[in-house]
Amino acid sequence: MAVAQLWDSVITATIIVLVVSSVGCEAEHAIATFPVSGTVSINGEAPVGAIVGLHPSDGDFDEIGSRPAGQVGSDGTFKVSTFGIQDGAPAGNYRVTVFWPQYPGRDDPGEDRLRGRLALPDQSDIMVSITEGDNTLDPIAIDNVSLLPGAGVATN
Repeated sequence: MAVAQLWDSVITATIIVLVVSSVGCEAEHAIATFPVSGTVSINGEAPVGAIVGLHPSDGDFDEIGSRPAGQVGSDGTFKVSTFGIQDGAPAGNYRVTVFWPQYPGRDDPGEDRLRGRLALPDQSDIMVSITEGDNTLDPIAIDNVSLLPGAGVATN
């Protein structure tokens, strides 16, 4: 009988911990996000594995430091994630950065194939506005760029 009561106490305590921790997570990520998707091409090709980042144009991230970003797939498309997988981004105006590692998915991804051309917000003139609802961004086309060698796409 004592073992059954102890087991009930352990189960009750576990449930309480799970409920309290999940409520804490909900409050931590209470900022609304809205779906964001788009396409990127570099010299007419899909930059597979490139990271598209969204940086608030006013320079301030929200109070919890969210960093909206998406990874480019083999068809050139990306979907943005902020707090969860493909949950989108908070509403606002953003500068877009693109970092294309030489070897996506490796422990050492190498350097930026774009040679840092769009890696930092102050180097990019690509601006987007995220609003409530679904956001499909205008295609991002980066042409006539000399690339570092890497996996997947030929260099200039």
